[in-house]
Amino acid sequence: METVKKYKLVDGKRFETGTYERDSEWKPGDDSYIVGINNWIVNSEGKILVQQRSLKKKNNPGKWSSTNGLVALDENPIDTVIRETKEELGISIDPSQIKLVEANHIAGPHLVVDIFVTYADPHNITVQETEVEQFAFVSPEELLKLDISTTCSYIRELLTRLLETVEDIKKEN
Repeated sequence: METVKKYKLVDGKRFETGTYERDSEWKPGDDSYIVGINNWIVNSEGKILVQQRSLKKKNNPGKWSSTNGLVALDENPIDTVIRETKEELGISIDPSQIKLVEANHIAGPHLVVDIFVTYADPHNITVQETEVEQFAFVSPEELLKLDISTTCSYIRELLTRLLETVEDIKKEN
């Protein structure tokens, strides 16, 4: 039997205000958010890994996005990046490969996300079929032409910062 997943609820200043159980009835207040992550993987060729959301997903089916997910009650955002990347794509990443691009981005009426970039050259990618239809490595120009998920629509404004963060990671390593 699968355990019920619980997630953090925060206010606009990121103070915890309670919890949310997956698939429960939730009537959010005006200043109440679920915390999520978006993780963009960029390889050594400067290509960005995008994944097409499963056509069976309730939200944004068939749209392209980064790896994303909600921060579980017992996790921090980096833990969530690692877990979701492993679950959705079968990719194991080291925390040193992950850098924060922007925190507390309002990605929906009641969703706040931390946006990360991971610099890696993943191989043997295995998609989780309930989450991902397919994946591709695309150039920044190609990314901007895709039908992007609403939770990642900010990418047009943040793409330059995301790529600059990759350059910072390269310099550190």
